[in-house]
Amino acid sequence: MNFLLSDEKEISFKDYEIRKKLYQEFMNLPESFVSKMRHFQPQIGCFNNCSFCSKFSVCKSEYWKRNTLRNIVSALKYTAINYTKDDLLLAWDRKEHRVGVVFPYLNNDIAAYPYLEDFIDLCYKELGVRTRISTVGFSRFNKVLNKVHQNICTKEIYALAGVRLSISQYGRVWEDKNNKVSLSDYAKDLGNFLNIYKPYYFKFGAGSRKMCVELRYNPLVVNADVFDFEYKNHHIIAVSNYLYISKKENEKLPESFIINPYNHSLEFNNNGIKYLEYNLNFKVHSEEEIKTFINSNKIKKEKEVELYLFKNKDGIYYSINPKLTEKGNYGINIYPKTNFRKAGYIITERFFLNALYKFKEKRNLTLKDNLQNLDYSDIEEVMSLLKESVLYYEKIGKLEKSTYIKEHIVPILEVYINALKIAKYPAEVFFDKNFTIDTGMICNLGRAINLFKGLTSFINEPLTPIHERNYGRHCSTMKQENYGWLLGCDFKNTIAIEKLDLFNTASEEGQVSFRKKIIFDDINEKINEKSKYLYPGEVE
Repeated sequence: MNFLLSDEKEISFKDYEIRKKLYQEFMNLPESFVSKMRHFQPQIGCFNNCSFCSKFSVCKSEYWKRNTLRNIVSALKYTAINYTKDDLLLAWDRKEHRVGVVFPYLNNDIAAYPYLEDFIDLCYKELGVRTRISTVGFSRFNKVLNKVHQNICTKEIYALAGVRLSISQYGRVWEDKNNKVSLSDYAKDLGNFLNIYKPYYFKFGAGSRKMCVELRYNPLVVNADVFDFEYKNHHIIAVSNYLYISKKENEKLPESFIINPYNHSLEFNNNGIKYLEYNLNFKVHSEEEIKTFINSNKIKKEKEVELYLFKNKDGIYYSINPKLTEKGNYGINIYPKTNFRKAGYIITERFFLNALYKFKEKRNLTLKDNLQNLDYSDIEEVMSLLKESVLYYEKIGKLEKSTYIKEHIVPILEVYINALKIAKYPAEVFFDKNFTIDTGMICNLGRAINLFKGLTSFINEPLTPIHERNYGRHCSTMKQENYGWLLGCDFKNTIAIEKLDLFNTASEEGQVSFRKKIIFDDINEKINEKSKYLYPGEVE
């Protein structure tokens, strides 16, 4: 076996020995190693250092040399042809999630890989698979990366299986308090990325599997006493200045869980129970205080809501109006104190989407309806509606909401809008739900547990119905996918092989059920940690 790639006539003896060794190692693994390959990751580490990183990515980076990449692709190719005669030599049996697509990221930012163009090309021509890119962006002052991504959009555009830019209020540009970063430069860097990939967008359009921008927010978490009791045969739930009373007497809440993880609108095993929500002008401190208020003539019906009871490792929690409707979402989750967690609540209200609904409502449209003939003044109108909601929540005493919108939602959208303007994208993309994907708050994964203020004591534990749909152990997209394999770069000239039991994402133990490491001499390159322009937002 010569282990030659299609563009090679000969290789060095050293490369031959590496390919032979890797081939032998790969052949000792089950067929699913290649047939269900999920992450083919040529780089490790990320200098953006996001405080919610799901994989605890460290603030340093190494990556495979160009020659190392070729050797590994060769070994994969010659391994796979033992199992299949098709041109598709990786991920051909991963039917649950994107056959023939590899994800070159897990605990890294693949946009920072200086040989990404070669990686995409080799995967496509030698292995028959396409590559999905996901990134937080890169510095426009990094000449190497700029050239790499320009080449990808010139030469490898058909080998791409999607391009996702993630914008969130994490990473050094948001968290470092120094004069080395700025939001202005961050917006320009994101605009530069969007401009480079504009040909891909115009060629293939918008979508999570095409071109998109995902907006992610930190959780709006408040620690507060939760009161959960029966009074006059009605179920009472109260926290801070929120009060919920069951419409019917002797109401028994069944446990709810996801039954269709592929339905983004959330599909549960039961219908929500009707409760009445009351907006209090004071924060409750005792059951007696609540009873006194209920017995007073001050109580006025606010609105009817749907309430569900969920359960995770910390105990039960209540989810009020968790579903996104054509009019938006005004949800909240309430967590009574247990032996494992503190008490409090998470506001799951979708502030940006609600502002979009108000904008469309003025035009007799629903949230899902498409808009045409828009310009940036329409975007400014949405932002004005969002800022109006700040004043509204201040007026009714929901100060945590008004502060959150000002400090977290508005800044992210302003950066995004500036980036779109810089890249000269049409205003329609801001309103296109397939391009501008508002994912809501981040999940409790990895380091993000610190942002949930003790409402869970378990890393990776789902805290909301959406989290349950994404990666819960009961019925989630991760559980449906079952498992996949990772072949990736590791530090100190190490190649990592891992079997990922994806249904164990929601566990402290994590996904890895099998791990093997292969060490060679001098197969990695390192990024100099003192170099400039290693992450978006750096000033010149």
